Amino acid sequence: MNPPLAAGPDHLVIRRIEAIPYVIPLARPIAWARGMMTDVDNVLVRVTLSDGTQGIADAPSRPTILGDTQKSIVAIIDDHFTPRLIGIDAFDLDAIWNILGSFGGNQVAKAAIDMAVHDAQAKSLGISCARLLGAIHRPLPVSWRLRMASETDMLRDADEMMGKYGFRALKVKGSHEYRNDIAFLRKLRRLCGDTVSISIDFNQSLTAHMLLQALPALEEIDIALIEEPLAARDAAGKSLCAGRTSIPISGDDSCFSPDDVLHELKLGAIRAVVLKVARNGYRQARDIVALCRGFHLPLHSGSQGDMHITACAAAQFACSYPSEHEHEFSTFLDACDHICDRDLVISEGCLTLPDGPGIGLIVDEAKLAIYRIDR
Repeated sequence: MNPPLAAGPDHLVIRRIEAIPYVIPLARPIAWARGMMTDVDNVLVRVTLSDGTQGIADAPSRPTILGDTQKSIVAIIDDHFTPRLIGIDAFDLDAIWNILGSFGGNQVAKAAIDMAVHDAQAKSLGISCARLLGAIHRPLPVSWRLRMASETDMLRDADEMMGKYGFRALKVKGSHEYRNDIAFLRKLRRLCGDTVSISIDFNQSLTAHMLLQALPALEEIDIALIEEPLAARDAAGKSLCAGRTSIPISGDDSCFSPDDVLHELKLGAIRAVVLKVARNGYRQARDIVALCRGFHLPLHSGSQGDMHITACAAAQFACSYPSEHEHEFSTFLDACDHICDRDLVISEGCLTLPDGPGIGLIVDEAKLAIYRIDR
């Protein structure tokens, strides 16, 4: 454990770290090719500095994707990260990441610590996280991910959400039944017209041969992005397919870390990147942005089933880089409630960030008391 250091106006140290598991039901399940979630079962991470400033982040439990559970997130933070981080200067990110990096795995726990520290930094300075990153707030175009259901229900979902929130971009969850997906995409295009961007996420459910068969139809439908169609490590297959289509193949499950992104880029396997701060934090996310700039690739912010806190943190970060594609900050609309002091607003297809320092949100203690499961 690090010895406590004297706190001053220019020297703020980490005094306390809390990892609080909570559960909030979803209005409707969120499904994808390899799994489903019916509840928000996340871990609130709260970092308190020596002057009392608190920064917050949300660590999502996604065992089928990243391997983390609520219990494992709480355990690594309480038993290993916290004893080593207490007393560390909150602005010494190298020291913080040297500690986090000395442990393998545990990506979302590391990312949550990183983002909570950044939130605390910004709040201590009285500025937004966007300004901390050298950016300013701006309206951010967002997409809506259609809920996996019958074709009739998905078309109704698209129509309702475009009408209610003004979405001009839609994301479809595909499967190995790609011919059925193509038939649905044709119907969706007829409903939306030519001005709405449509992307499809196959979640690693295709082979290279299947994707090559599907590409002509996907191009005809004017699909904007094909996300992670093949096995994450099938870089050769993705490279083959990328050379046969004008549609960018974007990396998600193959791009968990900056090293993963570099590997995919060097092999020519992807032509776009889905960035998720829930698994990278701001520190690693900045490395990924730099890689994409170096390789002249577009990137946009995806969602790890992000709710209010992570959606807001990701949006603050998204203000710091340009994006050709709409961000995925809308998943929080699926939740029945949240643990924050205010709602987020999507209007005319854009997310407007809340005013205030840090990510612009604080925890509603009364709501947290209802949903936390550690008492």
